[in-house]
Amino acid sequence: MKNRVILAMDKYIPLEILSEIESEVYGLKIGLPLVLDLGLEKVRNLVKEVNIEEIIVDFKLADIGYVMKSVVEKMLFADSFIAHSFIGVKGSLDELKSYLDEKGKGLYLVASMSHSGWNNSFLSYIKEVIKEINPKGIVIGATKTDLISSFKREFSSIKIISPGVGVQGANYGDAICAGADFEIIGRSIYTAKDPVNQLKSINKIIEDRVMNCKGRVPK
Repeated sequence: MKNRVILAMDKYIPLEILSEIESEVYGLKIGLPLVLDLGLEKVRNLVKEVNIEEIIVDFKLADIGYVMKSVVEKMLFADSFIAHSFIGVKGSLDELKSYLDEKGKGLYLVASMSHSGWNNSFLSYIKEVIKEINPKGIVIGATKTDLISSFKREFSSIKIISPGVGVQGANYGDAICAGADFEIIGRSIYTAKDPVNQLKSINKIIEDRVMNCKGRVPK
């Protein structure tokens, strides 16, 4: 089974550890805390030294198009960017999507976050935004497996990535069994005494879990 983990980097992980785990993950998700701690240039230099399929910048952009473009243009070493859906299309996400398309970069839209306080009452609006923008992917919290399955049925061609695995309560493999393509895991890995072996153990748990639920994984 292909690697199904995106490593959330909200804290610094030394290059020697990243080099050991690069074959164990699909991608890296760069968080704002890491950029504030290290500075943009150090983050850029760090990620360019690792062989990772996808680098995703997660600032959960939520502004007018001009401002969001001003942010991402400084981080074009990344492959993709995450933005909120609720900000709407005209004058905002439409401009960001056009800019990223022009630069050959991807856009992920947040459909539902993993924390309990997220309000899903405006999901119909979120879905309309996703349909109009047609992003590379959708972000749905791994704690909401029913929602993952629902979105996978409705947006079968769009990648789903799911945070909230481990520390936030979702079990390893549950989101993938529900239809997600990748699970985003951070603190469970980078706070471990041995991050490399911790990640390998998590990958094995996910593999076993997915094998057991294979009949329920949307095709």
